[in-house]
Amino acid sequence: MAERKNGSANRNGGNGAARRTTAKVAEQPDDPRPYHHGNLRDELIRCGKQRLKDGEGPDLSLRQIAADAGVSQVAPKHHFGNKEGLLAAIAASGFRDLTEFRYSRIKPSMNAEQRLRVMLAAYVQFAVLNPALFHLMFSPQFKPQDHAELMESASQSYQLLYRAAVDFLKESGRGKNNPTAADDAARMGWISMHGMATLLMEHRINPLGAPRYRPEALLERTLDMVFAGIRTL
Repeated sequence: MAERKNGSANRNGGNGAARRTTAKVAEQPDDPRPYHHGNLRDELIRCGKQRLKDGEGPDLSLRQIAADAGVSQVAPKHHFGNKEGLLAAIAASGFRDLTEFRYSRIKPSMNAEQRLRVMLAAYVQFAVLNPALFHLMFSPQFKPQDHAELMESASQSYQLLYRAAVDFLKESGRGKNNPTAADDAARMGWISMHGMATLLMEHRINPLGAPRYRPEALLERTLDMVFAGIRTL
């Protein structure tokens, strides 16, 4: 009888151990890289921006970004839907960075003209510091109306420039009889700075046969021309 009891106990103990082992196996995740970030969406955007900074082209790999974040390749789809959604979110983050970059250049002692001039110059400086991200921000593959976050951040970036133009026109007493003067000023400045930024990134600011300018000198000269045009409004 004792022998049967011991055998029964061993069998019961064996079954218990088996159940515990089975439970442990069931608790192990299928994916060895679980979601461990407090905000995975932000981390994926950060990893994408880092790849751009490291020299990868705008056609980023979703698989590589997921690997950089330490998650499975399907994880980004939960937050962005598809690759275009992730790239649009990275572009939107770029516009927020541009806005912050501009704010960081403003000083309380500046008058309205100085603020507008600094904001225009900062646009070019940001582009040169972040060429791949800048190209992505204006990529033709996006329709902003299809990406609300991108549309909002790009609009906020422009509105910052527009308000600086309003302040300058008000302080200088110009554009009083022109309801579109502030938009004209902001748009004229943006177009000029975008063109210069593009040429700088492509190392083509000096046409063949023309006098050579240093980038800093050409930027100042271009800003002088922009303000000369704004003053005619």
